[in-house]
Amino acid sequence: MLQDVISLDDALAARLEAEAVLDAGDLRRAQEMARREGRALHRVLLDGGTVEEEALLPVLCEALGLPFVADARSHGIVVDRAAAERLTEPFLRSRAAVPLIADGAGPVPVLMADPADVAQREELAFLLDRPISPCGALLRTIRALLAEDADAARAGVAEAGPTREAEAGGEGAGGDGPVIRFVNETLAEAVAMGASDIHFEAEPVGFAVRMRINGVLSLRPGDPGVSATSVFARLKVMARANVAERRLPQDARFSGVFSGRRIDFRLSCLPTRHGESAALRVLDPQALRLGWDQLGFDAAMVARVTRLIELPNGLFLVTGPTGSGKTTTLYTALAHLNSIRRKIVTVEDPIEYSLPGVQQVQVQDEIGLSFARVLRAILRHDPDVVMVGEIRDAETAEIACRAAQVGRMVLSTLHTRSAKGAATRLVDLGVPDYIVADVLRGVLAQNLARTTCPDCGGSGCRSCGFTGVAPRRVELDLIEAG
Repeated sequence: MLQDVISLDDALAARLEAEAVLDAGDLRRAQEMARREGRALHRVLLDGGTVEEEALLPVLCEALGLPFVADARSHGIVVDRAAAERLTEPFLRSRAAVPLIADGAGPVPVLMADPADVAQREELAFLLDRPISPCGALLRTIRALLAEDADAARAGVAEAGPTREAEAGGEGAGGDGPVIRFVNETLAEAVAMGASDIHFEAEPVGFAVRMRINGVLSLRPGDPGVSATSVFARLKVMARANVAERRLPQDARFSGVFSGRRIDFRLSCLPTRHGESAALRVLDPQALRLGWDQLGFDAAMVARVTRLIELPNGLFLVTGPTGSGKTTTLYTALAHLNSIRRKIVTVEDPIEYSLPGVQQVQVQDEIGLSFARVLRAILRHDPDVVMVGEIRDAETAEIACRAAQVGRMVLSTLHTRSAKGAATRLVDLGVPDYIVADVLRGVLAQNLARTTCPDCGGSGCRSCGFTGVAPRRVELDLIEAG
């Protein structure tokens, strides 16, 4: 499969150069990046915004020897509603594909925004239980066809009663309908693709949507029919934040049901020069992989870490950059320690996942419920293990260390570049060095590094989640005190 990807990349590069679609220097840099990261050339060009989809996709289809549908209306395209209902609309939107009416018993024509994705073609053929005939089409064309088909399906059952959107304050009708649809489609796509974050960013004209998948941000097509202001307002309404406030940062949270399961979203709004920027952290309970082997820890490292966290008292820290999995590691440690003989209490901001048998407390700074205040209260509940989501200030650091001094095992995270810097950071926060030396049991520094998928070389397959983004491995450095 890797050889096929290289052949396609060479053919695509030759056609792009022959048709002068982009500068030779940009093409060469994209080719080098594709080879270095093990990704398909067309994905590097599209995700990096080097070439517009309208210019690249016809050339890609020509290199593949597949038809390209520029205008669905002129081609008389009809969506196969039975097949679309079988695959479900959210699934088709996440895959950017739509099945069409087939002639007789032949292959099912399927419009695809990425017709070069062999794994996705195999997946669609398997789910439809028939061979498919892929055709290239712009993402907006596919979304428009799916929206029209969904509207037609809803029109057929309109007499059954009002829709949920209409019942919810009438937002499903009129000019707000496309905004609600766009936001819901974006969230569904992010969940289906396993994105950890969604970024809505205002630009001088319009706005951009980017998703972080396997640690890599990729640009997702927007919708020219909706405005940035309306999208940010919709996100704030969903999170019950202040819609009128655009000058100050805001943090909020909301939930939704996607693919039959409840997903939590953590919203952070930030005022910028051209408007606002909204970042959504996607918290999927089913994506939480509790288990040392699931996190990429080898047996020797597991033995060292579990020996430290099973000590009767002390302080164990996990450090690393944002998004490196520190909280997931702590949850795995708590799951390991969780038993009827131990009382475990956590203080978090926010509580990202629910752990049965563990008492979890949410910090609420607006009412004075800070990390330090919760920690003082927790100590009166006689816990065996305390987990502090993050040591971020002097007061929290001091109380966490004193809790470790009086017989509690305290687990927490700390923002440092390496394990060696954790003790220095605690001293900088005001904890006396003799207390740090007394309570600190160990520091685990972790980071995530990208690797090349052994099955597809980064072009996208079942092993790496059909994303075309290389998977990641965990890099660990454990320092044991004393």
